[in-house]
Amino acid sequence: MTDLSAFSEDELDLITETPGAVLKGAIAADGSTNALAFLKEVTAGAKVFKQAQSHDNGFVKAVALAIRERVKPEEEDREVPFADGAMALALKQTGEAMALLREKAPEADADAYAAWLITLATQVAEASKSKSGGFFSKKVAVTEAEQGFIDDLSQLAAR
Repeated sequence: MTDLSAFSEDELDLITETPGAVLKGAIAADGSTNALAFLKEVTAGAKVFKQAQSHDNGFVKAVALAIRERVKPEEEDREVPFADGAMALALKQTGEAMALLREKAPEADADAYAAWLITLATQVAEASKSKSGGFFSKKVAVTEAEQGFIDDLSQLAAR
C-alpha cells in the first residue's frame, strides 16, 4: 500500500479533492435542478464515501479517512453543483490524479482508486431516476449525459 506521506501536500490535496469533484460532476451530469434528486444523489455519494473508510484496499481507505479528517462541517461547500463546469473540473482532476498515481503508486492502489471514483459516479447517477425524453418518456436509472460522464471518467481512470 502506498502511504499518504509519500505525496507532497499539493499532490495529497489533488488525491483527496478529486472524489469530491467526481461527486459534484456526477450530480451535475443529469442537468437536473430538482432538490429531491439532489438529496438522493448526495446521500448515495455519502454512502460510497462511508464504505470507502473500510475499503479492502488500504490506500483507498487511507484517502477516505483523510477526506473525513480534512472536511469540517462548517467549511463544507454547500453550493449545489448544477453547472457544467463541475463535470469538466471532475474530469480534469481525475486525469491529473490518475497520472500522479500511475507514476508514484503501485498499480493495485491506482486501480482501486480509479474503481472507487467510477463507483462513486455510478452510484450517484443511479440514485435518482430521470426522464430522458420528456414528459411522456419513461424514467431511466442513468441518463445519456450521466453515462457519458461515467464513460469519460472510466477512460481517464484506465490510462
